[in-house]
Amino acid sequence: MRVFPLAIRGLAVCVLLTVASAPLAQADDPSVGELQVRLVQSRMHLNDLLARSAAAAERLNGATFELAEAEADLDRQRAAVKRAEAQLADQRDVVAALTVEQLQSGTGTARLTTLFESDGPQQLLERAGAYASTNEAMNARIDTLTARQVVRDAAARRADTAQDALRAAVKNRQAAAAGIGRAIATAEAAVDSTSRERDALLEQLASAQGVTVREASKKQDKIDERIDQGGPSTPVGDPVTDPAPVPEPSKPKPTQPKPKPTEPKPKPTVEPKPKPKPADPAPASGGKADRAIAYARAQLGEPYKWGGAGPGSWDCSGLLMRAWGAAGVSLPHSASGQYSRTQKVSVGSIRRGDLVYWGKSPGSIYHVAMYLGGGKMIHAPRPGRSVEIVSITYWIKPSFASRPG
Repeated sequence: MRVFPLAIRGLAVCVLLTVASAPLAQADDPSVGELQVRLVQSRMHLNDLLARSAAAAERLNGATFELAEAEADLDRQRAAVKRAEAQLADQRDVVAALTVEQLQSGTGTARLTTLFESDGPQQLLERAGAYASTNEAMNARIDTLTARQVVRDAAARRADTAQDALRAAVKNRQAAAAGIGRAIATAEAAVDSTSRERDALLEQLASAQGVTVREASKKQDKIDERIDQGGPSTPVGDPVTDPAPVPEPSKPKPTQPKPKPTEPKPKPTVEPKPKPKPADPAPASGGKADRAIAYARAQLGEPYKWGGAGPGSWDCSGLLMRAWGAAGVSLPHSASGQYSRTQKVSVGSIRRGDLVYWGKSPGSIYHVAMYLGGGKMIHAPRPGRSVEIVSITYWIKPSFASRPG
């Protein structure tokens, strides 16, 4: 899941300005604004910790995927070494057999004697050709043996490299597991402490505003909902955020009012009819994309869970792994792994069913969602929020995109 400290600070500034422009009933008591700011800051801090824990969980998913890939690669390289060693052994046996055959047929002086004792030039040529042919065959077998040795050595080096990669993947996963453990512990502790702090602040706020705690909590729930969605803390045009208009300075009234000039009535303007919006592109893989989208939609409202892959709870990559799995497409339980296993496309050319990702680089992807068309996407965002459909740009534009199937 995503972590946006700069965006969060920007939202905090927006909220502080909102509080500063509170109605006069609150401005008389400076403690009201301070309490509201503390409530907003507490909520944003909690959301940041939950988002960080979700990102840490996705790093663990990625590390687990990389470890499985490293193990599979090591198995392949070890199998290649065994095949190369078997072929090398076979070739050694062939060369050994040829060597024994040559020794048994005689060499050196014996060969020369045989050649010179030939009955005539024709027999001499035949025997010389036979010896040359045998020698060429021997040389060819030795060359093949050397080649087999080179292949075996190369396979052994690749196996050593795969072994090193496996060790690194094991360490990486151990670090990721420790990181998610710390992140989850911090987030869960923050949930408890923030809940207690919120209750205490709401009691103070209700007392300062002269309302019930229930009324103060209901109003704060709406603000928290906007904060959770990443938008402004209050709706545009809300009287809380719009300061009263500044009156113009008064001018002396004339003794006799001047006649008002008659203004021609404006002609009614005919507004042009809006152009129909172009239809959304066809699904990424036809029926497969439709089935994947239908599966994901069926999980709407189900909660986020670290490492969740259903049923009933999900993380971002777990939801889309199952959704595309329902369409017959196998994807790993890792956002970065899903990107590496699918066809890369530009964010500007995405279609329904495509996956969109966030991260500085393909190796640092920390969140994935599925595009639904019409500027909407479905995803499992982070702890505290359920599977939902939101605008694809509800926070920042995706970094990468890919097409399964």
